[in-house]
Amino acid sequence: MQSGTGTFQGRKVCSYPVAENSPQQFGKYVLLSKIAAGGMAVTYRARMTGAAGVTKPCVIKQILPHFVDDADFVEMFIGEARVVASMSHSNIAQIFDFGEVDGQYFIAMELVQGQPLSKVLRRAQRMGMASFPEPLALHVASKLCDGLDYAHRHVGEDGLALGLVHRDVSPDNVLISYEGEVKVIDFGIAKVTSAVEAKTSPGTLKGKYPYFSPEQAQGRQDLDARTDVYAAGVVLYEMVCGKRPYEGEFVTVLPRILVADRLPPSALNPTVSEDMETVISHAMALDREARYQTAKDLSESLVELLYRDNPRFTPTLLSQLMAHLFPEELAAEGRRVEVSPAFQEQLTAWQTGVTEASPQGRARPPSSNAPRGSSPGVRSRPGSDGGRPGSDSGRPGSEGGRRPSASTPGARRPTSSGVRRVTQSQLPRSEGGVRRTYTSERPGPPVPALDEEPSTDAGDAPAPTQAAPRDTPIEVPAAKSKEPTTEAHPVGTWTGKGYRTSVDDARDTLAREEAARVAKGKEKARVVTMSVVYATAALFLVGVFYKLVIARESTFDDMYASTTTLWLASKPAGATVRLNDQVLKGVTPLMVEVKIGEANTLALSLPGHLPWTKRFTPTSNLVEPLTAELKPIAAPPPPVEVAVAAPEDAGAAVVAEGAATPEDAGPSAPEDAGASTEVAVAQDGPEEEDTPQRTMHEVDYPTRVLVLRPQYNAVPLPEYNTASIELNPGTTYSVWTQGSASLAEGRGTASGTLAYLIEGDGPVDSSFGLLGTSTRTIKGARKLHVFALDDGGLDDNSGAIRINVRQSAYVPPRSFTFDAKENAVPLKPEHQMVLRGLNPDSTYLLTVRDDVAELRSGPNGRVRQVLCMERGPAPESVRATHRILQTGKRYQMTGTENLHCTFPDMQVGDNRGAFEVDIVDVTAMSGKERAEALKGSRRSER
Repeated sequence: MQSGTGTFQGRKVCSYPVAENSPQQFGKYVLLSKIAAGGMAVTYRARMTGAAGVTKPCVIKQILPHFVDDADFVEMFIGEARVVASMSHSNIAQIFDFGEVDGQYFIAMELVQGQPLSKVLRRAQRMGMASFPEPLALHVASKLCDGLDYAHRHVGEDGLALGLVHRDVSPDNVLISYEGEVKVIDFGIAKVTSAVEAKTSPGTLKGKYPYFSPEQAQGRQDLDARTDVYAAGVVLYEMVCGKRPYEGEFVTVLPRILVADRLPPSALNPTVSEDMETVISHAMALDREARYQTAKDLSESLVELLYRDNPRFTPTLLSQLMAHLFPEELAAEGRRVEVSPAFQEQLTAWQTGVTEASPQGRARPPSSNAPRGSSPGVRSRPGSDGGRPGSDSGRPGSEGGRRPSASTPGARRPTSSGVRRVTQSQLPRSEGGVRRTYTSERPGPPVPALDEEPSTDAGDAPAPTQAAPRDTPIEVPAAKSKEPTTEAHPVGTWTGKGYRTSVDDARDTLAREEAARVAKGKEKARVVTMSVVYATAALFLVGVFYKLVIARESTFDDMYASTTTLWLASKPAGATVRLNDQVLKGVTPLMVEVKIGEANTLALSLPGHLPWTKRFTPTSNLVEPLTAELKPIAAPPPPVEVAVAAPEDAGAAVVAEGAATPEDAGPSAPEDAGASTEVAVAQDGPEEEDTPQRTMHEVDYPTRVLVLRPQYNAVPLPEYNTASIELNPGTTYSVWTQGSASLAEGRGTASGTLAYLIEGDGPVDSSFGLLGTSTRTIKGARKLHVFALDDGGLDDNSGAIRINVRQSAYVPPRSFTFDAKENAVPLKPEHQMVLRGLNPDSTYLLTVRDDVAELRSGPNGRVRQVLCMERGPAPESVRATHRILQTGKRYQMTGTENLHCTFPDMQVGDNRGAFEVDIVDVTAMSGKERAEALKGSRRSER
């Protein structure tokens, strides 16, 4: 073990041991190699030897001698180390020993086989990823918040909260293991260092200033858990944007932190979603009362956003990324480097910026009504974002914080966009000088410069090669004023808000340059505008000349060349006509104006007849007359007439067709007549089962087409006892379920899936659907009805499901309960269409045709989906098979005996139209044969 000496505040301090490549004994530990050195401690990779030769790898952190000389520090260090050692959480690196060896205080902590997040981000940029993949960034940030929340809520042996605050959350203090674990380090030690240094160096700030919260930048001592929430938001910002929100020298960064003068994430990375930007802006709000109040709240928003947009996400993706980024390090430790082909494809998408749209609608975090970037603490700032901290450019204004010359920054008026977007010149170039293109509709972010991320440590310690804490003390004067001056005074003079510095001169120079550029741009815009005006005038004159001279002979037919006339008739006549969802005046026969080159939809309806529709696209002015054959609804068969009574002659009896036997003759027949008078009895035979009422509500398989009619197959929910809640139609809500209920006895019948109906004025096509544990967004709802279809009665139902309704992250969720015995909907026969006789062992392909069906008159009344429930032979098939069928799509169905379909509605009097479902048995078909079987399913007319 080698020794070294140094000075601290003008006096010589004791040397401390330094373990190089050769192992050195340190108490019961063996120091194997030095990992890192900072302003507070030196960190070693070590091995602990226990009884019977049992060894355990660990990390030893030795406190520097000038801290050990301070009795207050030693006392606070022991107290804080004892508290932190009592914590045990999967996202916090465990501290299992602390003490003193030969006057040298140390901490023994868990060795995490991995890398700090700061190194992971730099390595990812070098390997072609402009920013950290958004799903992994959400996962890492949520696990970071879980560890912070556990520490914030940690209680002592007396049961009282300890009030722990990390104070130094940054990528250096977040470790990512090769197995994909996320762990926070240095919890509690930062508090001890800050307290002692505040006493020895009053009026100073120490730490990684780009991650300071506004209250931390002000030098306040009443820091709480919301400071760590802010820093976690900065870490998330850095991951998704590829750079910090505040970069540059301390004198330029600190004033911007105090006024939240930063670019929104979408200005640096256009692929950042609006919900992600809203979560970051709330986490980094200037006022800590406007932030997420706990790390748990932030974690819940991140997890919800992660699994809403990436339902198949697994933490193994993070371990796969670590194996891709650090293959040499893994091989040096004797680990196998395995990257699956599926991950390689995903990695290519991340590197090229390809984004995949979510199959679900956008939702919550933390309030879907919050405008983009409008939450407290977010101010859009024009300009670039300058260099990284620690750069040696030496120009105060190189950070990019160009401001207008107004004396009050808060009075600046944002532009219409609020953000100056990154110009094309900043896009990365390939070796040949060609700009990189992105394959997604939304361009990926530019790849930032790949220089080593500068350390804010006071010393010249080398970058760590193993996951370990890095201490970065920076000693600078604390900020006394939130607003930097821009008034014109000589350097060194008092401006009323502080002493003028060369930084203020630089800002004034930049402001003047900016004003000159704006004036030059306005002049160019004026020239362009005048050119456009002159060109428009010239074109106008040319058009007038053409109209009056060249096109004088234009005819009435030329004016209406885009439409043509169609003669429409029907058999029988008198049918009402709807063209492209608009009711035409008059009844058939009549002349109809249709569009040429565009799809036109005709719908005819006549009482007592089935609806008729036709979709066609005229290609010329000559359109043949069209006659619609309206099929009448079949009338019920007439009852069988009673047989004629027997004549007076008792010797002969007239027996009607279908009469009873002599034994069943009435008592009026004479007993001694030798023959009986028989009366025909009308009997209910199979003919009566095929009545029109049954054909509208029940169909037996085999059938090629299943017709669904809203006027016959809709369920008016007010007639049933559904679970409901009153809502504000002007507010957007996030809704999800908790728990499960069963609609049949036996195992496997419980489910948390429910159907819902929105009572409001919005489009009926989005007014109903399915609810589950994943969050769904609803808008424009006056009332929300929740129910489940049940064809087995309410007696065997059990369980209840809680429905949560959240308005925003700052308003506690409301909830109501679905009771399976009270709120299930046993559909009446007249409120549904049932397809019976399916073979559970067969596979069917359903194709829903895009016809015209309406649940309400008006432009928002058309419906393109239907709620269905499959019923199989097993009891557990009752709940898990609710599904929504949408027009224009195909579905595969198996294990089903009966299919029940209905249109959830509030009233059925204004329903009309129909759409059809093609049904093909594809059990023994190949993929090509299935396509061939359905080739003619999309018909042009009915």
